[in-house]
Formats: sequence, C-alpha cells, structure tokens
Amino acid sequence: MAEAEAEAAFLSSMQAMNENNGSYEVSGGPSEQQIDSSSDEYDPAQDVQDFSQSSSLPVFNPVSSVDFRKNDVLSPPSSRPLSSLPSTHGVTSGPISENSSFPQSTSMKVNDQETLSTVPSGLRNIDGVNATEKGAEISLSSNNHTHLSREGASLQNSAPDPSAANDVSTESTESPLTIDTTGADGSILHPTDYVLQPSGSVPTATANNPPGGPTTNSSPSPISAMPKARLPHDKIGILEDRIKEDEKGDLDAWLSLIAEHRRRGKLDDARKVYQRFFAIFPSAAEQWIAYIQMENEAQNRSAVEVIFNNTLMQIPNVQLWSAYLDHIRRHYNVTTDMSGNARKIIIQAYDLALKHVGIDKESGKLWQDCIQFHKSGPGTLGGSSWQDQQKMDLLRKTYQSAVCVPTQAVESLWREYNAFEMGLNKMTGRKFLQDQSPAHMTARSSNTELHNITRDLKRTTLPVLPPALGFDGDVEYTKQVEIWKRWIQWEKDDPLVLKQDDLAAYKDRIVFVYKQALMALRFWPEMWFEAAEFCFNNDLDVEGNDFLNQGISANPESCLLAFKRADRLELSTSSEDGDEGLIKKGVIVREPYDKVLDALYDLVDKTNAREAREIARIESQYADANPDRPNGTKAEEDDQDFEGDSTNQAEQRKKQQIDNVKNLNSLHNRLIQKTLSHAWIALMRAIRRVQGKGKVNAPIGGSRQILTDARKRGRIMSDIWVAAALLEFHMGEGEAAKRIFERGAKLYPEDEGFALEYIKHLLANNDHTNARVVFETTVGRLAQKPGTLPKAKSLYAFFHAFESGHGELSQVIKLEKRIGDLFPEDPRLASFSQRFLYEGFDPTAIRLILSPGTQARTKIMPSVEAPSVHNSPPNNYVQPTYSPKRPLPFEESDTEMSRPRKIVRGESPLKGAAGRRLDQQKRSRLPNEMANYEGHSNDRIVHPPLLPREVLFLLSIVPNASTYHATKLKPTELVRVIRDLNIPERTDLFKHPLPLQEVQREYPQMASGQYN
Repeated sequence: MAEAEAEAAFLSSMQAMNENNGSYEVSGGPSEQQIDSSSDEYDPAQDVQDFSQSSSLPVFNPVSSVDFRKNDVLSPPSSRPLSSLPSTHGVTSGPISENSSFPQSTSMKVNDQETLSTVPSGLRNIDGVNATEKGAEISLSSNNHTHLSREGASLQNSAPDPSAANDVSTESTESPLTIDTTGADGSILHPTDYVLQPSGSVPTATANNPPGGPTTNSSPSPISAMPKARLPHDKIGILEDRIKEDEKGDLDAWLSLIAEHRRRGKLDDARKVYQRFFAIFPSAAEQWIAYIQMENEAQNRSAVEVIFNNTLMQIPNVQLWSAYLDHIRRHYNVTTDMSGNARKIIIQAYDLALKHVGIDKESGKLWQDCIQFHKSGPGTLGGSSWQDQQKMDLLRKTYQSAVCVPTQAVESLWREYNAFEMGLNKMTGRKFLQDQSPAHMTARSSNTELHNITRDLKRTTLPVLPPALGFDGDVEYTKQVEIWKRWIQWEKDDPLVLKQDDLAAYKDRIVFVYKQALMALRFWPEMWFEAAEFCFNNDLDVEGNDFLNQGISANPESCLLAFKRADRLELSTSSEDGDEGLIKKGVIVREPYDKVLDALYDLVDKTNAREAREIARIESQYADANPDRPNGTKAEEDDQDFEGDSTNQAEQRKKQQIDNVKNLNSLHNRLIQKTLSHAWIALMRAIRRVQGKGKVNAPIGGSRQILTDARKRGRIMSDIWVAAALLEFHMGEGEAAKRIFERGAKLYPEDEGFALEYIKHLLANNDHTNARVVFETTVGRLAQKPGTLPKAKSLYAFFHAFESGHGELSQVIKLEKRIGDLFPEDPRLASFSQRFLYEGFDPTAIRLILSPGTQARTKIMPSVEAPSVHNSPPNNYVQPTYSPKRPLPFEESDTEMSRPRKIVRGESPLKGAAGRRLDQQKRSRLPNEMANYEGHSNDRIVHPPLLPREVLFLLSIVPNASTYHATKLKPTELVRVIRDLNIPERTDLFKHPLPLQEVQREYPQMASGQYN
C-alpha cells in the first residue's frame, strides 16, 4: 500500500502540473499540406474535405507507435515452409509444424474506436509506458469517474459533462487518485496490460467503422509538429520516438529498445519490437540469433522452431545454421537414444546445413564439426563389418567434399584426410589422395586469392543506409561495395574450374555470394539489379524474380528496380485478345510503377514532416533561451537597449537557421519531384505500348489516362507535359500535342526548360512565328524579375544559335545587343563567335600555321649544366670532406674538364680512438687547405655551390612553391629524421675503400684490413 500511495501522490502532482502548464499536445506529424489553388499543381480533388465536423479535441493514442492488437505469430520472410528441417518434438524426423507459434502475448488490446484527449501527460508516460500500473483502477473526482481494467476495459464516465471535454478535472487536486495495482488473480499487473478508453470521447474511423459510414463522427484534430518533450527517465518512449522518426537509419535505437525491454523482463514487448524490426531488416542474422537466444533462455522451444522454420531457407548464414545445429543436438541426445533415430536426424541436419552454407569461405568449422560427429558414431575405422564400412564411406565422402571447398580450414582438412586414408590402407589411400589432389590444390590457391580480395571486407548482416556522396562514411561504404563486386567477379571468372564440369555448382556459388552481399548492402539497389540480371541471363528466372521482389521490398523508392520489374512483367505476360486482355495486362504492368510512385509520395510527406519538426525544434530552442518574465514584462528600462539588440540578433539567427532548413528541404523535394515526374513518364510510355493512347476515364485509359492521374496526385514538374506532348506528336496526334504544350505553358510560365522544349518542337514543325512568340513571351516574363533573369540565358543562347543559322543578320545583331545589355559580364567576342559554331567546331578560334620554320620550331631542352657563379672555383673543384680517402687530383687540363664529374663517395664511419684522432686532424687541416687553394686567402675565399649540377637543374625546372596546394615537405622534420637515424654499430658491414697497404701504414692497429 505504501508503494501505491506514493505512486498516487506522484500522479496527483503530475496532474496538477499539467493543469498549470495547459493542455497536452499529442506527438505526431504535421497535418497534410494543402495545395494552393493558385499553384501549378493545384487539383480541386485534393481540397475536398468536410470541415463541418471539425473539432479541436486532440486525438490521443495511448500506445505510441506499437500496434499491440496483433498477437499473431512472427511474420515469416517467405511463405514457403521448411519441410525438410528435422523436427525437435520427437525422435522421428519431419518438418517443423507451421502451426507452431509464439506464446500469446498477455499485453492489452487497443480499441481504436475511442480516443482519449483529456488524460494528463503525467498519467501517460511513467517509466516509459503509457499509463499507470497494470490493471490499475483510477478514480477521478468531479464529473468524470474512470475505471481501468484488463483487456477490453473501458473508461466509463458516471456523469459525462460535455463542458469538461477539454479539461479533465478542475477539481482533481481536491480528490486524490486511488490506484489498485493488483489484478483479479492477486498478481501485480504491468502498465502495458490495460488501456485508457473514454466512453464519451469522439470516435475515430476504424476497420469496423470506416470513414463515411453511418456511425462515423470523426473529425480532423490538430496535431503538433513538435511533440512535447519526454521525461528523461522515459527511455522506451524516447527510443520509440527515434524509431518513428528514422526507422531505417537509427539502428542503435532499435537495438537499445530491444535491450531495454529484455532488461526489464518484458519479453512480450521485446517480441513485438523484434517483429517490427525484422519487417525492415529480415536478413539480419545476428539479431535472429539474439532472438533465438532470448527464446532459449525463456525455455520457449516452439518459438525457436518457428524462427528456424522462417529463416533458415531464406538467410544462408553460417552462424544461423550453426545455431540450428546446436538446437538439434541439444534436443536429440545420441547417448540416451538407443534406437539410432537421433543420430540420423542430426546427420540429416548436418547434410542440410552443408548443402546451403557449405560453400561459404567461413564454413570450415562446420565441416570439421560434421566430421567429428561422424567419427563419434558407431563402428571402427578399418573394421570389416558393415557398420565399419559404412562409417568409413561416410567419412571419405565428407572429407572429399570438404577438401575441394576454399575455406579457412582447407589445409587442416587435407592433413586429416591424408592421415585418414593412409591409416586405412596406404595403397588405396595414395590412389584416393592422388585423385583429390588437383581439386584440393585449386581450392587451396583459391582460398589464398579470396583471402586477399576480402581482407578489408566487413561481413555483416545488419545493413545500413548508404551515405550520400560527399558526406561522412561515403568512402568507406563505397569501398565495401567495391570489395563485394570484386568477390563476385572473382567467382564469375571461375577459379575453381566448375563452369565446364559442374555448371549448376558454378551458378550456385555466384548466387550464394550475391545473397551474402545483399545482406550487408540491402539498401543498395544496384546490387539487387545485378543479381537479378545474372539470374535472368543464366536461366534462373525464379531466383531473379525473388531478387527483384526482395529488392523492391527493401527499396520501394528505387526506380531502377521498379522499372526492371515492370519490363519483366511486360515481356512475360501474354497478350490476350480483346479489351479484357488489354485491361488485365495494363493492370499487371502498372503495379510496379504504382508502388514506386506511392513510396515517392510518402517520401515527400516525410520530408515535409521532418522540415516542420526541425522548424518547431528551432523555435522551441529560441523560445526556451529567451523566456519572458512571469508577469509578462521585459527587462528593466536601463537594459532595454541591450535586450533589444540581443533579441534582434537572436531573431536573425533563428530566421537564418529556419531558412537553411527550408532551402535544404526545398532542394530535396525538388529532386523527389523530378524523380516522380520521370516515373510517371516511364509509366506513360509502358501503358502506351500495352494499351495505346486510349481515352481518359475509359476502361482502356492508355497513355492519356496516365497524364490525368499524374495531375490529380500533383507534385509533378513540366517534364511530364513535354513527354506527353511529344508522345502524342509521334503517334500522329499533332493537334493534341499542341494543346498539351499550350496547357503546359499556362501551368509553368517561368519554366525555362519547358519553354525551350516547346520552342524546339515548334521549330521542328517549321512554325517559326509561334516559336518567336513563345520565346519573346517567356524571356520577357523572366527579365522582369532579377531572380529569374539568369534562367533566360539558356533561351537566349538557343535562339541566338537558331537565328545565326536560319535568320536575318539584322535580327542576329539585335539579339546580340539584347544579350549584351542583359548579361554585360559575358564577352561580346563569345557571342560573335557563336554564330559560326557548327557541330562543336569554331573556325574563328583556329590559328593556322603560316611559317613552319618560325611557328613550329621544336623546343630545346635547357642544359643540365649548373649556372655559373661569379668568382666561383672551376668545375673540377671537389669539396673537401671529412674522410680518410685520398683527395682527387686537381689537374688543369681540357681532358679533365671534359670528363664527367666524379661523385665523391661518402665517408666511412670510424669508431674508437682512431676515429677521434682522424677527425681532429681534419679539423685542423681544413682551414689551411682552403686558404691555399688556387692562391686565395682566407678573407677572399668564395665557397662553391654545395649542390650538384643535376640537383640545381632540377630546382630550376621545379615550379615555385606557391603553386603547390597539397601537403608540403617540412625540412625540419626531414632533418630530425636524418638526425635520429639509427646507424648500425657493426663496422664489419662497411668495406674500407682504400688499399690495404695504405690503411695498414696509416693505421697500424687495423692490420687485418677491417674495422674493429
């Protein structure tokens, strides 16, 4: 009771807080944006709404975004049953029952026919759930008396008062809440096992009460664009909001929500989240394994079998099949089973696993486990009984299959196979080994190549959305795509030499790699397309159609996959005679196009909703940063100027951020609308091939019906009008094409692209007069606004080229003058030369060669000699070095001067006392040598250049350092590296360059001729 009283006090305080703060705004997306009737995309059908039933009551759904009405079995990725999997419900083998299901959830059912708008937010979000405790009974004083119970319970008002519809209870603080957290059976109930259902609220449309029905009295409700902030401890609610906002991208929210439910012990809720998760990521094998582990911990054997039945044939993952084998071996104890049926079932399970994932490069452990299980069976290797022979044959067959597959364990398997054969019979063993050796060597070398190809590959079954080009992660993602493509191409090159001997195995390996790649690249449509194309080109139509269907399910907004699927349907669907056949084929062909169009329209709505949320977030952020005083007054008078400046700056920053959000979403929406228009164009062309031009609102609508449908749905651009007009023109309907162009010109008066195509069409039909009229009308309208003036440049450029080729010179000059006045930044020479440009060749820009001897002389490379330096020594000067070597002779002769310069060898390091004495002698001898060289004294000596002439030549041709924009060499770092270079201490690595006799005479201690 103490806990119940504390909870009641907490709820009372939350209710009072909400009364002070005002009414609760339910989270949700913005209302649909109405299309302005003055816009080009206006369609009256989209504005038909019944506003007579409008109401200001906010609709509240107590179960956020989870549909707890569905307690059915986890939806399988495929409807095909797994009939070949061994069962675990008995000792006999057989398929897992398709009627097996998860334990029915004990959570509540939601009644969508009633909504609650008056429950304070404090009653809705407690510790991440949407009500108080499970089975709680809440009594509200005043006009409302509320009862809560288990499934199907409703909130009954003993004395409903319409005036209190918008305010739950103005006297709720006088009568405390009484909460009973005990169920009918005496157990403590959980908050998610009941719902709040008002009997006097406004009913909403449901499946049983559709919109427009006789009992429907629904009305649109205002929905806040920015949901009210959740409490920090409401982890589940926060994670649900993140998932609702980005269900494909926020993987961390999915995994955290599942972990949170499991941490709280709410396995039913975790199962529901898993069901929603696998609807988006059906091939996430790691999460399927985690799901299996959860059910195993709960001792839910039937649920585990349903999971295996739904996933194994669809997800060729080694870890998932290993979990299945562990499950089989756990429930079939070969030690206690004296009949031998358990061993047979386990062997069947191993055969099934190796058949589906045995060719994976990571399946070596699976092969080894299978062999070890065979070895543990009855029988003795080398025996003469039938059981011994059977065991030997089974092991030999498994070994021979394993050593031919390029896996990480192929070498160890070969060694085991070698020992196995030689241990039975050396004579026959050599024969078997000799027969399998070529295939094994091929598999061994292939495994090395495959390891090098996939060295940087990150094999995962949890896909992520591909980053946009130029943003974080795009390079890494593209690298992974390239690695997968290299692996697939390696398989297509047939390194295992299977194409001639076993074509089916060759195709199976390539399809297997495609499936592995698509687990990680689920949201990369090009990979789905390539996989389907390979299957269609190799007589694997069933697999190709599966790839297309799964790819469209993963990427519903992909035009690539939708168009490919539509082409396949158009080619494979037979044409029946009569109108019924045309109508039927048109429906079949149109299905993929309708799916991609629906997905794109939904994407537009999501983009607009995201924009509204971002704007609401920015406004809320600045509202919280600059709150008014409680009494509604501002700062003191002496601070009014400062506060005014700060407020203006904050308003400017807020406006700039809002404008940035709007501009970004405008660009995104424009790209989506462009894609939408071209999807409609593709549909129009496909229906024209199937049904012809047709008639609007007729059973056979044809291509004309597509234009009408596109106008009704809106959000299209002028491209579809151009395509429709040209389609009519090429079908011989010139007048219809003209009317479509005229209608498009009225809808898109400032679209330069549409005007350009219209002008081209008129010129192609020799209607020069109307072409000039359209040109003048469009450029005149664009030139009136400075913002639209740059759009007219393309029209001027095209019409200038046309007038230059087919018009009068006076018209050309006038047009060039207009272009120069409107665009003074463009050079006049460019406009003049454009007159004579034909097929990319400009004769005015050509410079002909008149004198080859003068204009076409070969360039002479500069000399490699070093530049002369004033008062420098002659070229045969050699800089003295600190070395025991004899100096080069200085002989002033032409022969010596003409010889190539000799490169002085580096000094040899010396250790010990000999090195120190030699260094001291050189230091004392150097000034005298420099002073006596060529008769120069110390005060007149001029040092020669320290760099060789080749280096000086290189420096002369290297561009200036200012021209480099990349990373530059840091000389200080280079000097530091050279300084810290570790020189070997072993002096015997260096051979002394001087003759042995001379070294022994100068250094008696080096009698051996080597450094000590």
